[in-house]
Amino acid sequence: MHPVHDLGLRPWALLLLPLLLWTPLATAQQDTELPVRVEADRAHLDDRRGISIYRGNVTITQGDTVIRGDVVTVHSPERVLERMEAEGEPAKLDTLDKDGRPVHAEAQRMTFLPPSQEVILSGKARILQSEDEFRGDRIVYDLEKAVLEASTGETGRVEAIFTPGERPAETE
Repeated sequence: MHPVHDLGLRPWALLLLPLLLWTPLATAQQDTELPVRVEADRAHLDDRRGISIYRGNVTITQGDTVIRGDVVTVHSPERVLERMEAEGEPAKLDTLDKDGRPVHAEAQRMTFLPPSQEVILSGKARILQSEDEFRGDRIVYDLEKAVLEASTGETGRVEAIFTPGERPAETE
């Protein structure tokens, strides 16, 4: 009998196991018990190396977090998620920050580091958080702390666009 069948699992179920270990990207708005849904044109799993590769219109969803890319590689040696790498034109992440505000990130390449709650964007990197926008060639964003670090882009400069908030009403 095939080892997959010995475990009582269908072969396709092993493709999803590394993602079931995925910790949420934004802990304030995620629940690790929510199901992870993966859609792709093709999938390849190397269980011994702990690498799963999803290709073609990849969409990964867990709660309010959605990741899209042309190729998403999941690194989970010994069934512990270390990182997810997404590539696309662009690869995209949509989630909510700890205050429930929408966050949209996109770049040619993204690396997700769940243990540190960081997203590393490179190649035409851009983050939109509510009405604010940040652009650079490389952006490192800490989802838990809402801290961002950007480095030079195509213009040789980092761009940030801030929308002023409403001023609190003055009391007499």
